[in-house]
Amino acid sequence: MGEELVTKLKSHIHWEEGMDDSMLSFYLDRAKKYVKNATDSEDEWIIIMIAGIMYEYRISEEELSKAIEAMTPFLIQEAVYHAQDNDEQAELES
Repeated sequence: MGEELVTKLKSHIHWEEGMDDSMLSFYLDRAKKYVKNATDSEDEWIIIMIAGIMYEYRISEEELSKAIEAMTPFLIQEAVYHAQDNDEQAELES
């Protein structure tokens, strides 16, 4: 996962100097796969949001589940936008 994305995630979760960041790339990788499966795209903003949720709720499975479910409208919106964008691109290529 790119350092730029790790830096953006650190900014999003208000990371403090000296904290161990060894798991952040793992959260970003998992979030990227989750978003890709949910939307068939890799929207950076949603990836950072999901990775932030995974980081914040890494202990409580129930709270993590609720927080991820709260992102559903954004995932649906991205999936619809991505599908429309693909349809428009296919029309242009025909």
